Amino acid sequence: MLLPPPIMMKLAREFLGLSQEMVEAHSGISRSSIQRVERGAAGVLKSTVELQRFYVRNGIVFLPPGKGQGWGIINNNAVEDDSPLNHLRSVELHKRSTSK
Repeated sequence: MLLPPPIMMKLAREFLGLSQEMVEAHSGISRSSIQRVERGAAGVLKSTVELQRFYVRNGIVFLPPGKGQGWGIINNNAVEDDSPLNHLRSVELHKRSTSK
């Protein structure tokens, strides 16, 4: 499996209309791991693979580069103009405390 670059992982999340908090709630991957994957930090291979699988399960197709073209992405949920970007159930997100 060819792993998409960090920007494609971020675009996949955004193409599904999800925040990092929503991906965390649905996938079980920590928000800090999602942030590290999207930044391209070292040592996140396992999280990258898990995140890619989550996106693929939820309708994203990663198109690897070929024939002189770069990466591409398809959202199979968005088949019509008024289609939702994802079919995930609504979840309650926990508010994070901020230090003052």
